[in-house]
Amino acid sequence: MTFLKPEPAKNRLARDWLLVVDDDEPIGSMLDAAFGSATLEVVFARSGRAALEELSARATEPLLVITDVLMPGMDGLTLARKLGARLRRSKIVVMSGHLTDASCWPADLREITFLKKPFRVAELEELIAASRDDAGEPR
Repeated sequence: MTFLKPEPAKNRLARDWLLVVDDDEPIGSMLDAAFGSATLEVVFARSGRAALEELSARATEPLLVITDVLMPGMDGLTLARKLGARLRRSKIVVMSGHLTDASCWPADLREITFLKKPFRVAELEELIAASRDDAGEPR
């Protein structure tokens, strides 16, 4: 399992966490810089397999899972299916720089939020806020 950087001590007590799954390490760096704080921990996994291992090792579900579509090994759509069957609280967001929308996806995945790369940090802020609202948590 490969992570962008070791988990800082201040984040070990974080209430919410964000799981970013992408084989492109700069995405994890950018999201950690934008959202990593004492209240929202950003965890980066470089593959679907690493993401599933991280989820198994945690006592709580992430607030949000953001996964790339095109990755070596398990692609993001397969991961989204596995996560959808497993997670109750988490919202799943699928991102891609190669696809323009989710209209060509299988019907069982069309309800998952799609985020086109490159995206603005504000777009992700809105998704995080909506996830917290749905969970009944303070922003």
